[in-house]
Amino acid sequence: MTFTRMNDVTTRPDPMIPCKPGAEDLEAMNNRITWMEMLYKLEGRDAPDHPQRGLYTGLHKRHFSTFPGSDDN
Repeated sequence: MTFTRMNDVTTRPDPMIPCKPGAEDLEAMNNRITWMEMLYKLEGRDAPDHPQRGLYTGLHKRHFSTFPGSDDN
């Protein structure tokens, strides 16, 4: 069993969670954009014949528990 010290958790924040109010944390916002683009292409929504082409709706919710480190199973 591996234990993580609280000090390790607080010094390495999640790159998707902004550290500044609103959308001021440009790094976190850019990470979110990159993440959503990856999911969009993973689903094939960039194909001209995909029924949800141009829509990002539901991507994060659908793939949230697919990737390691997610705790929403």
